Amino acid sequence: MPELVDWHTHCFLHEHRTDEDRALWSQRGVLGPGEALPEQHGAMIDEAGVSRFVVVAIPKHSGNHTPPEFIADYVGRYPGRAVGFCSVHPDDEDAPEEFERALNLGLKGIKLSPTYQHVDPRGKASWPLYEIASHHKVPVMFHCGGAYTGNLEFSDPVLLDKVAMAFPDLKIIVAHYGQPYMEQTAILMRKNENVFADLSARFHRPWQLYNGLMIAEEYRVTERLLFGSDFPVRTTAAAIAEFRGLNDWGTGLAMPRIPEKTIEAILFERPLSLLGIDPA
Repeated sequence: MPELVDWHTHCFLHEHRTDEDRALWSQRGVLGPGEALPEQHGAMIDEAGVSRFVVVAIPKHSGNHTPPEFIADYVGRYPGRAVGFCSVHPDDEDAPEEFERALNLGLKGIKLSPTYQHVDPRGKASWPLYEIASHHKVPVMFHCGGAYTGNLEFSDPVLLDKVAMAFPDLKIIVAHYGQPYMEQTAILMRKNENVFADLSARFHRPWQLYNGLMIAEEYRVTERLLFGSDFPVRTTAAAIAEFRGLNDWGTGLAMPRIPEKTIEAILFERPLSLLGIDPA
C-alpha cells in the first residue's frame, strides 16, 4: 500500500543549537522558519498527511546537539509512525557507548557528518560506530557535500566507498544526495547496493535536483532515492509541491522530463522497511 514517508526531518529546542549556528543559517540564506519545536513539527507532519517520518538529530559538532532522550520522547508520541536517529561525534571517547545508549532508548539509526564534524569517514574513529550499526542492523546517515562550516576535504561521498565495501550489510544513507556531488553519489550507489540517498533540502534548487535525477535515471539507481523535507528548511507539503513541479520550466523551454512515475514512486514507494527499519 502506498505511503508517504518523510525520511529526513528535524525537531529540536532552541538550546540544541548555538547562536553562531543560527547566524550562519541566516548569513547563508537558509530558507524556512529556522526553528523546529515539537508543536511546529507535529503540525507540519499532520498538514502533509505523512504516513511515517524520521526525526534526525543535528550532527553533534561545535556545541550543537540534539539529545537522544529528546528525540526518543518526541517520536514516542507517534508509536508505529515515527522513528529517530541520534548523532554522536566520532572523536568523543564515549561515542560508542553513547550510540549504544541511544539505541537502548529506541532510536533506529545514527547521523554523522564528515564535513561538519571534521572527521574522515574512513578513519579509525568512526569504525566502532559502523560496527555497532551493522550489529544492530540500523542505518547510518551521512551529511556529505556542501555545508556552512566544517571541512570540505571530507565532504566527497566517494569517501564512503570504503565503508560500504567493508560493511556490505550496513544500510548507508547519503543525505541531501551528497550535493553538489550528485554524480559521485549516483556512481557510489550503482557500485554499492547498500547505499541510498535522500533528496532533502534540494527541492528549492530545482536545476541541481533536475540534473541529479537525470543522472540517477541514467545510472538506474532511482529506486534507492528517498524523499525528505529537511524540515525546518522546508515543510513536507512545500517540498512535495516543489518536487512535483520540477518539470515546470515555463513557456518556450523544452526540457526532457523527469518521469512523473519516478517522482511519485520516490514519494510513495519508499517504506521504512526498505532499509530494515521497524517503526513499532
